[in-house]
Amino acid sequence: MDLTKKAIDALPTPASGQAFHWFDSPKGFGLRVTPTTKAFIFEGRVRGSNKKRRVTLGAFDEFPDPKKARAAAIKVAAMLNEGTDPSAEKERKKAEAMTLKEAMTQYIDAPKKKGAGYGSGIKMKKARTKRDIETVMKRHFAAWMDKPAKSITGEMVAKRQKEIAETAPTQANLAMRYLRATLNHVNPKSAPIFEANPVEALKERNLWADTKRKTGRIDRDSLPDWVAAVQTHLIGLKYEAEHRDALLFLLLTGARLAEAFGSVRDGYPALRWRDVDLKRRTITFRDTKNRTDHELPMGDRLTAILTARKEFAGPDFVFSLSNGQMAPDDLRGAFARIEKATGIRATAHDLRRTFAGVVNSLDISAYKLKRLLNHISGNKNDVTAGYVGDISTDDLREPMQRIEDFMLREPAEASTSEAA
Repeated sequence: MDLTKKAIDALPTPASGQAFHWFDSPKGFGLRVTPTTKAFIFEGRVRGSNKKRRVTLGAFDEFPDPKKARAAAIKVAAMLNEGTDPSAEKERKKAEAMTLKEAMTQYIDAPKKKGAGYGSGIKMKKARTKRDIETVMKRHFAAWMDKPAKSITGEMVAKRQKEIAETAPTQANLAMRYLRATLNHVNPKSAPIFEANPVEALKERNLWADTKRKTGRIDRDSLPDWVAAVQTHLIGLKYEAEHRDALLFLLLTGARLAEAFGSVRDGYPALRWRDVDLKRRTITFRDTKNRTDHELPMGDRLTAILTARKEFAGPDFVFSLSNGQMAPDDLRGAFARIEKATGIRATAHDLRRTFAGVVNSLDISAYKLKRLLNHISGNKNDVTAGYVGDISTDDLREPMQRIEDFMLREPAEASTSEAA
């Protein structure tokens, strides 16, 4: 068709979809028409590859003189002939102009790229994950936030990592993981702004901080004393009944604190009565950390504890007062009283580690331990797991009863066990 304003104005508008019209020079220069717009385009292949690119040059209205659109098309044709991908170049320039703060925001708002649920539709990061990324990044890289992300070098990273690790080695590693993920997210694969992520230099130079996993837990032989203190030394505490039952619940299930009390800020729902089946003797934790629902069977004593709790708790939430108000998830007062009575210091997550330790000591299989703790195996090539198959809730009933019997044994039984 002719490259004139009159000829383009006369083109019919499709009722739906898009129509293409081509000019004679240069080859690949054309016009895309949709129900609402007309835009100049250029279509061609990148020299040295089979990549075909369609580049939008601009809307028809942006070119008062259509011949200027032809000049833009000739420029794009030259780039393709030189082996330069205009789309990749545009993406690279956008990445080069991005500050670390903008890169961080883009990474936080992007769908997750690994973990449970990835690949089964768009899965966004949990509220807690988003908050943690922003908090850690702003705390440790505040001076870099307004710098271009591309200006961050391996030397800068190594120096900052060393500074953080001197007082907080675990935080140093976490900060560097978030920085690495942020820079990877905004580094275009087609035209990268880094040849190698600057954080990778830490691995090459063996500079990751040496950290040890937390191991706090209640000693097995001290469990009867700790349980006795939970039942007798919280009297008079403001949320005595709620916190007593919650501590025993966490110990007997290995649940995370947020799975019991919920966390609006972190996106966890509190445990509701509709997810406790006293007849089937099961509990279901909804939308857990690994994005799955997690069902556990209950032993005799835990069933009795929750049956009694249902009589005076609110109608919706398990760990609530009779008026429906949730008890606070701050258990420090309860832990302090127990420590004063027994000398045993513990946290909510120590109870989860205690649960795991007891499971292991009772020779319950590693596969059942993973299922009890709602951990997902990262090994897709685990042949044995394939033979074992899915472990059902009923498969866990006998182990859960054994765990409960061991946890809640009388102090005299513990003494006999020690003597033996």
